[in-house]
Amino acid sequence: MKYKMILFDLDGTILNTIEDLHHACNFALTQYGLPSITVEQTKQYLGHGIRQLLLFASQNDDRIEDILKCFKTYYAKHFNVFTKTYPNIEEVLTYCQKKRLILGVYTNKVEDIARPLVLAHFTQFDFIFGEIDGRKRKPDPTFLDCLIRKYQVQKSEVLYIGDSEVDYELAKNAQIDGLCVSYGFRNRSVLLQLTDQVVDSPLEILKYLE
Repeated sequence: MKYKMILFDLDGTILNTIEDLHHACNFALTQYGLPSITVEQTKQYLGHGIRQLLLFASQNDDRIEDILKCFKTYYAKHFNVFTKTYPNIEEVLTYCQKKRLILGVYTNKVEDIARPLVLAHFTQFDFIFGEIDGRKRKPDPTFLDCLIRKYQVQKSEVLYIGDSEVDYELAKNAQIDGLCVSYGFRNRSVLLQLTDQVVDSPLEILKYLE
């Protein structure tokens, strides 16, 4: 295998978090008298962080900071109610472990939630990094470049797997291989407009790696 490090996005790639995100979003919106959004809208608006999600969902309401605070308070207590692993993703991670690959999660989700959420479902990851103050968000490659240097691997030995245009852009900006999954929050037709490196299930990730 050419890869030594495999990095995964979180939401829509290893965990189906959409119901908990959707409930938290609508809770925050309705507290400020704003209309709820659909699950599909929640999927569409995700990718650039929760503030951007709520800006889209609230149609740029000028109370966005209060709405965001409300979301965070609610989600911090309800981030793992309906969330579940995608079928067969454990098999992918176990395979990577057996190959002694470096496994990591790199997400735009707030790290204080990303870390306990991943650890509640998986034991295979060597590290979990999310959003913290001062860390540039995906698709900026700065932090990813630091990770690659830290683990002393070549860019040609790194694969990033995600479900959105942000993940595709991250891999492109970092000049590493990227693989998009269509079982998450973006459908296949959207992803194929970006790249032909698209798989439809975790088992297809295994085939890609093998």
